[in-house]
Amino acid sequence: MDFSANHAGFVIASYALSFVFLAGLIASTLIRDRRLRHELELLDTQRQKARS
Repeated sequence: MDFSANHAGFVIASYALSFVFLAGLIASTLIRDRRLRHELELLDTQRQKARS
């Protein structure tokens, strides 16, 4: 890639923005997964207490 081209800044910014977006998407997915697993554990604990 020719870094002296007029559009090089646009291409680099596009890749950087895509990386930030994908990193945020992955982070939000992992955070949601952790929260849902915790809620599932709480519900399972409540269900087990109700059966006893």
